[in-house]
Amino acid sequence: MNLFYFGSSEKPLLGVHHPPQVAGGPARGAVLCNPVGQEYMRAHRALRLLASELTRRGFHVLRFDYFATGDSGGDSEEGTLAQWSADVATAVEELEENANLASVSLVGLRLGAALASLAAERRDDVERLVLWDPVVRGADYRRELFGGAPAPEGGFVLGFPWSAALCRELEALDLTRREPPRARSVEIVVSEERPEFGVLRDDWRGRGGAVGYTPVPSPGDWNEVDQEGSVWIPRPLIREIAKRLAPDGA
Repeated sequence: MNLFYFGSSEKPLLGVHHPPQVAGGPARGAVLCNPVGQEYMRAHRALRLLASELTRRGFHVLRFDYFATGDSGGDSEEGTLAQWSADVATAVEELEENANLASVSLVGLRLGAALASLAAERRDDVERLVLWDPVVRGADYRRELFGGAPAPEGGFVLGFPWSAALCRELEALDLTRREPPRARSVEIVVSEERPEFGVLRDDWRGRGGAVGYTPVPSPGDWNEVDQEGSVWIPRPLIREIAKRLAPDGA
Protein backbone atom coordinates (compact mmCIF):
# COMPACT_ATOMS: atom_id res chain seq x y z
CA MET A 1 0.00 0.00 0.00
CA ASN A 2 1.56 3.28 -1.14
CA LEU A 3 0.38 6.74 -0.08
CA PHE A 4 1.11 9.70 -2.34
CA TYR A 5 -0.29 12.99 -3.61
CA PHE A 6 -1.34 13.53 -7.21
CA GLY A 7 -3.23 16.08 -9.28
CA SER A 8 -2.19 19.72 -9.43
CA SER A 9 -0.13 21.63 -6.89
CA GLU A 10 -3.13 23.95 -6.38
CA LYS A 11 -5.50 21.04 -5.71
CA PRO A 12 -3.47 18.06 -4.44
CA LEU A 13 -5.34 14.80 -3.90
CA LEU A 14 -4.28 12.10 -1.46
CA GLY A 15 -4.13 8.70 -3.10
CA VAL A 16 -3.55 5.19 -1.78
CA HIS A 17 -2.33 2.64 -4.33
CA HIS A 18 -2.91 -1.03 -3.54
CA PRO A 19 -0.78 -3.15 -5.94
CA PRO A 20 -1.98 -6.60 -7.01
CA GLN A 21 -1.11 -9.51 -4.75
CA VAL A 22 -0.82 -11.95 -7.65
CA ALA A 23 1.30 -11.81 -10.78
CA GLY A 24 0.87 -13.17 -14.27
CA GLY A 25 -2.79 -12.35 -14.81
CA PRO A 26 -4.34 -9.69 -17.01
CA ALA A 27 -3.38 -6.11 -16.15
CA ARG A 28 -6.41 -4.32 -14.75
CA GLY A 29 -7.27 -1.61 -12.30
CA ALA A 30 -10.08 -0.16 -10.25
CA VAL A 31 -10.64 3.31 -8.80
CA LEU A 32 -12.80 3.40 -5.66
CA CYS A 33 -14.96 6.51 -5.19
CA ASN A 34 -15.80 7.35 -1.57
CA PRO A 35 -19.03 8.70 -0.20
CA VAL A 36 -18.73 11.98 1.69
CA GLY A 37 -19.26 13.30 5.21
CA GLN A 38 -20.50 10.88 7.85
CA GLU A 39 -20.89 8.13 5.23
CA TYR A 40 -17.19 8.46 4.41
CA MET A 41 -16.36 7.67 8.03
CA ARG A 42 -18.67 4.64 8.21
CA ALA A 43 -17.56 3.26 4.82
CA HIS A 44 -13.80 3.63 5.17
CA ARG A 45 -13.17 0.11 6.46
CA ALA A 46 -15.52 -1.47 3.92
CA LEU A 47 -13.70 0.20 1.03
CA ARG A 48 -10.35 -0.91 2.38
CA LEU A 49 -11.64 -4.49 2.50
CA LEU A 50 -12.92 -4.17 -1.06
CA ALA A 51 -9.50 -2.93 -2.15
CA SER A 52 -7.85 -5.95 -0.52
CA GLU A 53 -10.34 -8.31 -2.15
CA LEU A 54 -9.61 -6.83 -5.56
CA THR A 55 -5.83 -6.98 -5.15
CA ARG A 56 -6.20 -10.70 -4.43
CA ARG A 57 -7.85 -10.93 -7.84
CA GLY A 58 -4.95 -9.18 -9.55
CA PHE A 59 -6.17 -5.57 -9.61
CA HIS A 60 -4.26 -2.37 -9.13
CA VAL A 61 -6.57 -0.37 -6.85
CA LEU A 62 -6.56 3.36 -6.19
CA ARG A 63 -8.44 4.88 -3.26
CA PHE A 64 -8.34 8.66 -2.93
CA ASP A 65 -9.83 11.68 -1.19
CA TYR A 66 -11.65 14.28 -3.26
CA PHE A 67 -10.47 17.88 -3.11
CA ALA A 68 -11.57 19.57 0.13
CA THR A 69 -12.22 16.20 1.82
CA GLY A 70 -10.17 13.86 3.95
CA ASP A 71 -6.43 14.50 3.67
CA SER A 72 -6.53 16.16 0.25
CA GLY A 73 -5.99 19.89 -0.16
CA GLY A 74 -8.70 22.52 0.20
CA ASP A 75 -11.08 23.74 2.86
CA SER A 76 -14.30 21.82 3.50
CA GLU A 77 -16.48 24.61 2.08
CA GLU A 78 -14.68 24.39 -1.28
CA GLY A 79 -16.07 20.97 -2.17
CA THR A 80 -18.44 20.79 -5.16
CA LEU A 81 -19.91 18.01 -7.28
CA ALA A 82 -18.25 19.47 -10.38
CA GLN A 83 -14.85 19.42 -8.69
CA TRP A 84 -15.31 15.95 -7.25
CA SER A 85 -16.39 14.38 -10.54
CA ALA A 86 -13.32 16.01 -12.14
CA ASP A 87 -11.23 14.45 -9.34
CA VAL A 88 -12.56 11.02 -10.32
CA ALA A 89 -11.34 11.62 -13.88
CA THR A 90 -7.94 12.70 -12.53
CA ALA A 91 -7.75 9.52 -10.44
CA VAL A 92 -8.57 7.36 -13.47
CA GLU A 93 -5.76 8.96 -15.45
CA GLU A 94 -3.34 8.65 -12.53
CA LEU A 95 -3.94 4.91 -12.14
CA GLU A 96 -3.77 4.29 -15.88
CA GLU A 97 -0.43 6.09 -16.11
CA ASN A 98 1.15 4.57 -13.00
CA ALA A 99 0.00 0.99 -13.70
CA ASN A 100 0.34 1.20 -17.50
CA LEU A 101 -3.34 0.46 -18.12
CA ALA A 102 -5.48 1.38 -21.12
CA SER A 103 -8.71 1.30 -19.10
CA VAL A 104 -9.92 0.86 -15.53
CA SER A 105 -13.12 0.08 -13.66
CA LEU A 106 -14.90 2.44 -11.27
CA VAL A 107 -16.67 1.53 -8.04
CA GLY A 108 -18.64 4.29 -6.34
CA LEU A 109 -20.48 4.12 -3.03
CA ARG A 110 -23.48 6.38 -2.28
CA LEU A 111 -22.62 9.90 -3.50
CA GLY A 112 -19.37 8.43 -4.80
CA ALA A 113 -21.48 6.29 -7.14
CA ALA A 114 -23.11 9.41 -8.58
CA LEU A 115 -19.70 11.03 -9.01
CA ALA A 116 -18.33 7.92 -10.73
CA SER A 117 -21.33 7.90 -13.05
CA LEU A 118 -20.88 11.59 -13.92
CA ALA A 119 -17.20 11.01 -14.69
CA ALA A 120 -17.97 7.94 -16.82
CA GLU A 121 -20.35 9.95 -19.01
CA ARG A 122 -17.35 11.67 -20.58
CA ARG A 123 -14.88 8.80 -20.87
CA ASP A 124 -14.26 5.84 -23.17
CA ASP A 125 -11.72 4.15 -20.89
CA VAL A 126 -14.06 2.88 -18.14
CA GLU A 127 -14.27 -0.90 -18.39
CA ARG A 128 -16.89 -1.58 -15.72
CA LEU A 129 -18.87 0.79 -13.55
CA VAL A 130 -20.28 -0.50 -10.27
CA LEU A 131 -22.76 1.73 -8.44
CA TRP A 132 -23.06 0.64 -4.82
CA ASP A 133 -26.22 1.94 -3.09
CA PRO A 134 -26.08 4.97 -5.40
CA VAL A 135 -27.45 8.40 -4.66
CA VAL A 136 -29.90 8.75 -7.54
CA ARG A 137 -31.47 12.12 -6.74
CA GLY A 138 -29.56 14.66 -4.70
CA ALA A 139 -32.69 16.27 -3.29
CA ASP A 140 -33.87 12.94 -1.86
CA TYR A 141 -30.40 12.30 -0.47
CA ARG A 142 -30.37 15.63 1.37
CA ARG A 143 -33.77 14.96 2.92
CA GLU A 144 -32.62 11.49 3.95
CA LEU A 145 -29.64 12.98 5.78
CA PHE A 146 -32.05 15.15 7.77
CA GLY A 147 -34.40 12.31 8.63
CA GLY A 148 -36.96 13.33 6.02
CA ALA A 149 -37.16 16.95 7.19
CA PRO A 150 -36.55 19.86 4.79
CA ALA A 151 -32.81 20.29 4.28
CA PRO A 152 -31.27 23.74 4.81
CA GLU A 153 -29.12 25.36 2.15
CA GLY A 154 -25.65 25.15 3.58
CA GLY A 155 -24.47 24.61 7.13
CA PHE A 156 -23.46 21.41 8.92
CA VAL A 157 -24.68 17.97 7.87
CA LEU A 158 -24.08 15.32 10.55
CA GLY A 159 -21.04 17.28 11.70
CA PHE A 160 -19.60 18.15 8.28
CA PRO A 161 -19.82 21.62 6.69
CA TRP A 162 -21.53 21.82 3.29
CA SER A 163 -21.56 25.03 1.29
CA ALA A 164 -24.71 26.55 -0.18
CA ALA A 165 -23.21 25.95 -3.64
CA LEU A 166 -22.82 22.21 -2.96
CA CYS A 167 -26.40 22.02 -1.68
CA ARG A 168 -27.67 23.66 -4.87
CA GLU A 169 -25.72 21.18 -6.98
CA LEU A 170 -27.23 18.31 -5.03
CA GLU A 171 -30.74 19.66 -5.51
CA ALA A 172 -30.14 19.59 -9.28
CA LEU A 173 -28.58 16.10 -9.33
CA ASP A 174 -30.80 13.40 -10.88
CA LEU A 175 -29.10 10.46 -12.59
CA THR A 176 -32.34 9.48 -14.34
CA ARG A 177 -32.18 12.77 -16.26
CA ARG A 178 -28.71 12.10 -17.56
CA GLU A 179 -27.43 9.83 -20.30
CA PRO A 180 -26.38 6.31 -19.27
CA PRO A 181 -22.62 6.14 -18.62
CA ARG A 182 -20.33 5.09 -21.45
CA ALA A 183 -18.77 2.22 -19.51
CA ARG A 184 -18.67 -1.14 -21.25
CA SER A 185 -20.89 -2.55 -18.50
CA VAL A 186 -22.79 -1.01 -15.61
CA GLU A 187 -23.77 -2.88 -12.45
CA ILE A 188 -26.03 -1.54 -9.71
CA VAL A 189 -25.37 -3.49 -6.50
CA VAL A 190 -27.59 -2.65 -3.54
CA SER A 191 -27.84 -3.61 0.12
CA GLU A 192 -31.63 -3.21 0.09
CA GLU A 193 -34.38 -2.76 -2.47
CA ARG A 194 -35.37 0.91 -2.74
CA PRO A 195 -37.67 2.47 -5.36
CA GLU A 196 -35.05 4.86 -6.69
CA PHE A 197 -32.64 2.03 -7.46
CA GLY A 198 -35.22 0.27 -9.63
CA VAL A 199 -36.16 3.54 -11.32
CA LEU A 200 -32.53 4.17 -12.28
CA ARG A 201 -32.11 0.61 -13.58
CA ASP A 202 -35.28 0.75 -15.69
CA ASP A 203 -34.55 4.24 -17.00
CA TRP A 204 -31.07 3.39 -18.23
CA ARG A 205 -32.16 0.04 -19.64
CA GLY A 206 -35.00 1.77 -21.47
CA ARG A 207 -32.46 3.99 -23.17
CA GLY A 208 -30.32 1.11 -24.35
CA GLY A 209 -27.91 0.80 -21.45
CA ALA A 210 -26.51 -2.62 -20.52
CA VAL A 211 -27.31 -2.39 -16.81
CA GLY A 212 -27.07 -5.25 -14.34
CA TYR A 213 -28.89 -5.14 -11.03
CA THR A 214 -28.01 -7.24 -7.98
CA PRO A 215 -29.56 -6.94 -4.51
CA VAL A 216 -27.43 -8.39 -1.71
CA PRO A 217 -29.53 -7.90 1.46
CA SER A 218 -27.29 -6.41 4.14
CA PRO A 219 -28.92 -5.13 7.35
CA GLY A 220 -27.69 -1.69 8.29
CA ASP A 221 -27.80 1.89 7.11
CA TRP A 222 -25.01 4.22 6.06
CA ASN A 223 -26.66 7.02 8.04
CA GLU A 224 -28.06 5.43 11.18
CA VAL A 225 -27.95 8.30 13.65
CA ASP A 226 -27.54 5.99 16.63
CA GLN A 227 -24.55 4.42 14.88
CA GLU A 228 -22.80 7.73 14.13
CA GLY A 229 -19.06 7.25 14.00
CA SER A 230 -19.27 3.46 13.74
CA VAL A 231 -18.43 1.30 10.75
CA TRP A 232 -20.60 -0.96 8.65
CA ILE A 233 -18.99 -3.84 6.76
CA PRO A 234 -21.41 -5.78 4.50
CA ARG A 235 -18.96 -8.55 3.59
CA PRO A 236 -21.24 -10.54 1.21
CA LEU A 237 -21.90 -7.38 -0.77
CA ILE A 238 -18.18 -6.59 -0.93
CA ARG A 239 -17.48 -10.06 -2.31
CA GLU A 240 -20.27 -9.64 -4.87
CA ILE A 241 -18.78 -6.38 -6.13
CA ALA A 242 -15.39 -8.04 -6.51
CA LYS A 243 -17.01 -10.82 -8.54
CA ARG A 244 -18.71 -8.24 -10.77
CA LEU A 245 -15.35 -6.63 -11.52
CA ALA A 246 -13.64 -9.97 -12.12
CA PRO A 247 -16.29 -12.21 -13.69
CA ASP A 248 -13.61 -14.58 -14.99
CA GLY A 249 -13.07 -15.70 -11.40
CA ALA A 250 -9.48 -14.50 -11.22
